[in-house]
Amino acid sequence: MKQKQSKLTRELTNNELNRLFKRFSRPMVRPCINSRQKRSAVGIAKTLWLRLVTGADTEENIYEDLRLIFKDNHDSNVAMGSMYFFKMKSELTKAQISNLKKHYGDERNFNRLERWEPHVSIESC
Repeated sequence: MKQKQSKLTRELTNNELNRLFKRFSRPMVRPCINSRQKRSAVGIAKTLWLRLVTGADTEENIYEDLRLIFKDNHDSNVAMGSMYFFKMKSELTKAQISNLKKHYGDERNFNRLERWEPHVSIESC
């Protein structure tokens, strides 16, 4: 039992974090047709990722963040919010989201999140 419990609470590796972020951001990044769009998509996905892994991804918070990004473009806010709740978030299992929350619940890991750059290829557009 101890071995099973320690496996559930172990830290996620950088490779695992990057793999999960890539899956999470795929619905937003995949349709991009140039590197500028892809960079913007990754930046927005990082903001949404932060909300997800801290458990602060309420509708109110997500749409407020999107209002800051897209200003008063209601259609973009609704489209991106729907993409987050119905596509991006569903790319990950509940267990993966739970593990991410536990991982970033450790203050050391959370502090590294600010400097973290996901490994998503920008050049492949």
